[in-house]
Amino acid sequence: MNRGHVENGLCWIADAYDTGFTFTLSEGLSPHELLRSVGAEEHHVVPLTRDAACDLLLRDDGDHLSDLDFLDWEDTEAVARLTSGGFLPAPPDTIVRAGSVADWAYALEEFGCRTEAYAAALSERGRAFAVHRNAKGFSRVGYGPATRAVVTAIWAAGSTNEAYMTGASGNGR
Repeated sequence: MNRGHVENGLCWIADAYDTGFTFTLSEGLSPHELLRSVGAEEHHVVPLTRDAACDLLLRDDGDHLSDLDFLDWEDTEAVARLTSGGFLPAPPDTIVRAGSVADWAYALEEFGCRTEAYAAALSERGRAFAVHRNAKGFSRVGYGPATRAVVTAIWAAGSTNEAYMTGASGNGR
């Protein structure tokens, strides 16, 4: 185990995902419930490693299945599972990976920020956090205490922090 990750809390995420990420935490959900809560349909929930997710996201439409390092393209069951999940033949727009620690489920999305839009809905069942950062230094952090409005702080590298509050109706500033 790499103790640096434990000692630095979640700081490792920004280093490991330097091209951009969205990290969402939701209290009281399982990883599967979190994926379903952010819009994943049952047939889209497929176990993937980070390397497999990157291979799928970064491939071109014309690439052959044999170009995917993690996949034995002759394994028809695995190919069928990925095809049914929407990962093949065309590359997906985004992949959200999920896990859990204690009573918290987390979702980690490399490059994109699809899950962030669900922070308000996730906060209805418990506390929810969403952290988004892109490769250019733009960052956004959202926090939704259970059954309350989501507070979001936005900043870009070298700029003044701006914070605003958005309720379930999307009003307020």
